[in-house]
This record gives sequence, C-alpha cells and structure tokens, in this order.
Amino acid sequence: MKTLINWLCKIICRGESTQYTASFTEEEAKRIYDTRQKLRQWLQLAEAGVIGAPAQGDIKSAIMDIVDVGGKLYEWYIPPFTVNTITLSEQELQSTIRDLQSKGGMQGWLRLDGTYYTTDLETFKKIVEWDWTDTRKYLIDKFDCDKFAFYFKSRITIDFHVNAVGVILDYSAGHAYNLVIIKDPSIGKTSWYLLEPQSDSIFTYEQRDKRLYTMENYYLIL
Repeated sequence: MKTLINWLCKIICRGESTQYTASFTEEEAKRIYDTRQKLRQWLQLAEAGVIGAPAQGDIKSAIMDIVDVGGKLYEWYIPPFTVNTITLSEQELQSTIRDLQSKGGMQGWLRLDGTYYTTDLETFKKIVEWDWTDTRKYLIDKFDCDKFAFYFKSRITIDFHVNAVGVILDYSAGHAYNLVIIKDPSIGKTSWYLLEPQSDSIFTYEQRDKRLYTMENYYLIL
C-alpha cells in the first residue's frame, strides 16, 4: 500500500502538467477507476463492520481519492505504535493454568505455542482500543462469538506478537470470549483477565457476569 501511495504521489505532483495528465491511456484510466471502486467497496465494508467515501471527477481527483482511501486503510491496518513484548516463563504459564483449574469448570486446555509473549495491562488496553474487532458485524454462525474470539486472538498475535491470548469456549454459558495473561515487569507479577471481543470489555474473574461468562464447563485454547 505504501508503494502504491508513493507512486500515486509522484503522479499527482507531476500531474499539474497538462501533458502528463493527458498521457494516461484509456486502459490506464480504467485501471485507476477500477482500483478506486475496489477501495470504495473495501471501505464500505469496513464502515459497515464487515471488514470506508464515494468519489467523482477526473483522473486526478480519482487519484486523490485513492491516496485518501489508501491513507485511511493504512491507518486502520497498520498499528500506530509498537509493543515491547515480555516473555512468559514456563513456570508463569503453568501457574496461570493451575489458578484457572483451581476455580473449577475447565475441562481441558489446548496449547498452541511453545513460548508465550505478553505485555503489561496498560499497553494491552491500548492495543484493545486500537483493534477494531469489536466493530465487526455479528452474523449468526458466520461471524458469531467464537469467530470474534478467534479473530481477536489472531489479530493481536499477528500485529503485536502477543500470543498469550486464549479463546474460552464456555459451553455452560453458550458463549466464547478471550482470556489474556498479563505481566507487570515492574514487580514481576503475572495475572490473567477475561476480554469480551465484541465490546472491548476487560475484567477479572470476580468481576465477570456469570450469565455470560459462567465458566462451569469450558475449554481453553491458548
């Protein structure tokens, strides 16, 4: 996307020349408009929460529209900050699992990675605020609670390399949501929180609404 924007900016700067503007062939013009249409559809889907403004005018205005849309998409998909991850020791991971098991309800857990990386709570809240999983449109069976939970886990791992985010399949509540293991490097303390990916709500086990987060019969995928 950045390459496309840079290329378009070069065209726009030189586009003040009538000669250069007129050098677009019919095929090139069609490619520009087709690209704009695809970006428009992409933005409309994003604004609808499925995955954002109409544009009219000559080639130059079309290019300007593409640049504007490209900038918005870049802001939406490229994190505006970086996260310094913290490695969880095996002892810290197992301690978290034992704490979960001590509360009852866990029928088993599936481990996906060898080493887990996390961050502090304030940074994680910043990540959640930036992430747009909660804006997705709820679709029964197609994009419902378990998809929200898996989608959030995947995005956070891919974008920030924070993979200490699990998915809880809570059969007792008929719901799915996330669990995140957090570490405070200043005191070396590890704790865990529940996250509702549909609303960005972060809360402790004690703070949970037992109707939605029953945790009497669940599986954890981490």
